[in-house]
Amino acid sequence: MTPATVRTIPTSWYVDRDVLGREQQLVLAPGWSYVGDARAVAESGTFLAASLGHLPIVVTRDRDGELRALANVCRHRGAVVAEGCGRRSTLQCPYHGWTYLLDGSLHRAPGMEAPEGTRLPQLAVATVGPLLFACADPAAEPLAPLLAPFGELVRDIAGIDVETVERRRRIEHVIDANWKAVVENFIECYHCALVHATTLPGFGSEEYAVELQGRLQTQRLDEARFAFAFLYPNTLVSAYGDGGAIVARALAPAGPGRTTVALDYWFEPRVPEGEADEWIAWFESVIAEDVPLCESVQVGYESRAIDRGLLHPVREAGLAHFHRLLRDDLGDGMVDDRAD
Repeated sequence: MTPATVRTIPTSWYVDRDVLGREQQLVLAPGWSYVGDARAVAESGTFLAASLGHLPIVVTRDRDGELRALANVCRHRGAVVAEGCGRRSTLQCPYHGWTYLLDGSLHRAPGMEAPEGTRLPQLAVATVGPLLFACADPAAEPLAPLLAPFGELVRDIAGIDVETVERRRRIEHVIDANWKAVVENFIECYHCALVHATTLPGFGSEEYAVELQGRLQTQRLDEARFAFAFLYPNTLVSAYGDGGAIVARALAPAGPGRTTVALDYWFEPRVPEGEADEWIAWFESVIAEDVPLCESVQVGYESRAIDRGLLHPVREAGLAHFHRLLRDDLGDGMVDDRAD
């Protein structure tokens, strides 16, 4: 047996509020994140509020038909400007009535003149079929090349045309665990044979393939017509050819020991509602097996009984890769006394 000699990041990173603050700024906000259904902003005059880590954003389709992502924070006193989604020609802050056009420019500041050029900062936005993504860095690496290897798997292994899928349902979970612990559970199948033996037969077997490609991890199981992508730092997308289904997951920390997970269930038009409901119930049963594991890990980390974990060098190579990316993004300001 190959010895488990790969050490994890310090467990203190899963419980420390200051670490989370650095992650919000340096890891979560700058990364591409799944946001929701691009069809909500398909027409001019529409908007959709969302978030990138701790950063509130609003995605708009302005009067010229351009898709934009904007920081959803009023330039006056910092209140969140827009909530929900819908159709409007302007976005008005509910605090003092400062009003912005859908291109982000300031339209009106009641009783005063704001400095010239005042506007909501523009961010990066992209779509993959009807799946909507955003990034706080307006100069971010384009999304399409990043996700291209996964797109090939969805087409060739799952046989799904992403352009045609429809979102049928969103289900949100609150998990009492650090966001990294939740990510790590979802990106490794070392636990699958034990935990998901009935719900995911064959997952985690020798035929289960994992590839690490920069900020993208892909996984596949050909016999199950399954393809998976983890887009660092917090976006996961699964494709199941037999169900005609795509599940897009966006994770956001709600504190050092709590994570919200939004799951959007997309299906090919051919899938009847009844079959989609049954498929969603099955997938939710898999999630129900995972949640207590994440929460158990958090209890262990908060006990301080373990300082660093040990990873299987092959079966958990994806976790080691995730940790390397985290170290790179967080930089020298982190105390990490690894001695691998």
